[in-house]
Amino acid sequence: MDERPEALKETSDEVLLAASVEYPDLFGVLVERYQAAFLRFAGRILNSKEEAEDVVQDAFLKIYRHADQLQEGPNSKFKSWGYKIVFNTALTKYRSLKKRMGEMTYLDTFLYETLGSKEFEENLEAEILVKGILEKMPDDFRELLEMHYLKGLSYEEISKRKDITIPALKMRLFRAREVFRSVSGEATQI
Repeated sequence: MDERPEALKETSDEVLLAASVEYPDLFGVLVERYQAAFLRFAGRILNSKEEAEDVVQDAFLKIYRHADQLQEGPNSKFKSWGYKIVFNTALTKYRSLKKRMGEMTYLDTFLYETLGSKEFEENLEAEILVKGILEKMPDDFRELLEMHYLKGLSYEEISKRKDITIPALKMRLFRAREVFRSVSGEATQI
């Protein structure tokens, strides 16, 4: 059972991080919020649950030690900054494992081609933003958007899986996009 005050659940990540310097117990709220997502992210890079757990633990230590380095301002987001730290920590671990094992993998090419590229960083931030918005949406709408836009399933495939007609699916996707826009606070189309 979660014994943390309800107010902490509504407190922004950036405020919690800043306050955790003086009140270290508050850092636990950030760990609870991001541990599962960071584990999935590191796991995709390392392809090992155990290594991903080590990386995430190291990343949280780095985040805590360097909490004062998160720039203040409207564009400074803990989430983006945290994912960058997890990425860099996972990449370092990956390179270390590769040296130890002495083998090349398909990931080498991907990492060297994308590492440090502006496009990769922008895509990572966009992915983090979209996933954050989707997490705030009702499950049925979130699932439809993920199936169509993230997994690339056709109307036919989705209508079969959901056991609905294509016109009904189109209407639900329309409503899901409206909810997405509302949640994101943007009037842009998906």
